Amino acid sequence: MDVTKLTILVLILGLWSCNDRVSNGENAVSETNETKATTTANQELFDLIKEKDSLLFQIGFNQIDTSQVAALSSSDIEFYHDKNGITNSKNDFLTSIYGLKTLPFKTWRKLVPGSMEVFPLYKDNNKVLYGAIQNGSHDFFQQHDGETARKTNTAKFTHLWIIENDIWQLKRVLSFDHQDPK
Repeated sequence: MDVTKLTILVLILGLWSCNDRVSNGENAVSETNETKATTTANQELFDLIKEKDSLLFQIGFNQIDTSQVAALSSSDIEFYHDKNGITNSKNDFLTSIYGLKTLPFKTWRKLVPGSMEVFPLYKDNNKVLYGAIQNGSHDFFQQHDGETARKTNTAKFTHLWIIENDIWQLKRVLSFDHQDPK
C-alpha cells in the first residue's frame, strides 16, 4: 500500500467529532447530565467547537472539501493514528483528505451522540482563553455503489484547538482505540 493510500486510511479511521459536554474543572454540561452547573462561557465554547467539528467533518471530510479542512487546520498540524502512524504536515494532511476521492467507495464519519467533551485552555493565571481540548467517539462508514452502507469502525479522538491570530485552528489530532463494529 502506498503512502497516500495509507494516509487516507489514517484519516478515514481517525477524524470526526461533535457532541454534548463542556468542562472547566467541575463545571460540565451534558445533554445526559443536566445536574452539573455550567457557565455561559463554557456553553458558548462547546457550541463553537461543535460548529468547528461539523465544518471539519460534515463538509471537509464527508464532502472531501479540502479548502474547508485547510481553513480549519494549523500550519503545523500533526495527526497521530494508533493503526496508521503520523501525518505531520498540513500539505500531507490535505493530500490525504483529497485522496478520499480516489477510493472505490464513499466514506463518512458520524459523531457518537453524547460523547463529545470540551475542556477550555487558559493562560495568564486563568484569564486568557487560548484553546480547547475536544474529546469524543466517532463511527466511520463506507458504501460501495449499489450496496448498503456499513459501519467500518468506532474510535476515540482528541483534538487540540488553538487560537492563532484570533482564528481557531486544529493543531493536534489523536485518533485511537479503533474497534471493529459490534
